[in-house]
Amino acid sequence: MDKLPALDDIRVFVTAARLMSFARAAEQLMVSPAYISKRVKMLEENLELALFFRSARAISLTREGEIVLRTGEQLLQGLAAMKGELNASRQEVQGKLRISCSTGFGSAYINPFILALRSRYDRLDIDLTLTDRAVDIISENIDLDICIGGAIPEQYIARRIAENVRVFCASPGYLARRGWPEHPRELEKQHDCISIRERNQAPASWKVERGAEVTTVYPNSRLSVNNGDVAKQWCLKGEGIMLRSLWSVLPELEQGALLRVLPEWQQPADVYAVYSQRVGTNANLRVFIDNLEQYLAQRWQGKFRMNEQIVSNQ
Repeated sequence: MDKLPALDDIRVFVTAARLMSFARAAEQLMVSPAYISKRVKMLEENLELALFFRSARAISLTREGEIVLRTGEQLLQGLAAMKGELNASRQEVQGKLRISCSTGFGSAYINPFILALRSRYDRLDIDLTLTDRAVDIISENIDLDICIGGAIPEQYIARRIAENVRVFCASPGYLARRGWPEHPRELEKQHDCISIRERNQAPASWKVERGAEVTTVYPNSRLSVNNGDVAKQWCLKGEGIMLRSLWSVLPELEQGALLRVLPEWQQPADVYAVYSQRVGTNANLRVFIDNLEQYLAQRWQGKFRMNEQIVSNQ
């Protein structure tokens, strides 16, 4: 006997042996008596043993049948326990979840979100990596990467969890000194720009949209940096025009410390949760993503409309 018995054969045999009836086993399993007889026969042929004494009126177990019944029940119980544990792991939020995110967004939003989430799920352990480079979630053993815009590798699963755009902005001092551009092309020679080498953003070009119109700008980047907060500080000091996510510059736009430049133009940069396995198989992942989506929606509610009001008042 080189080939292991099929689990379905064992399940059918155990049911028939418990009930001592092929007909009742068929009724319980909702199959035909012929199916029961066939599966039992296949099991006997596989084991090269007779498991039942058969007569015209009844069946009874052979000595070997009693052994198979006992061990078969243990096997099926073990499988049921395994399925139960797997189902529980899908529902129970506990253990470690490895998250990666850019430094700016992670500090501003993911950090306070994790603290709020931990107050509800104290058995959830978080390993957060903040980095301003692209990450490979599989080779780096990351469960979830929070991405702002950019292209998502095809082998990953991506779920949009928040709306966001990148906008042009500059300080009032810079605009008073250098004037307001009227078209993105003016950023290539007539103005100073600040570029951000953050994750998968390409600092050498800015692809922006105005309705259905799309244009690519090669900015005159007098300054560049791999950190968005540093770029914003330079922008606030009047060093040039910056393309930055709305979530990052909204406070400065509201306060007037920065002014939105070329307000008709923007770059889509929605927030995505990127992962490699279905959330239905991981309770930690599902809870984190669902709650983060709600968290961002609550904090960004009305912010885009507020920004439109800011722009219209300038």
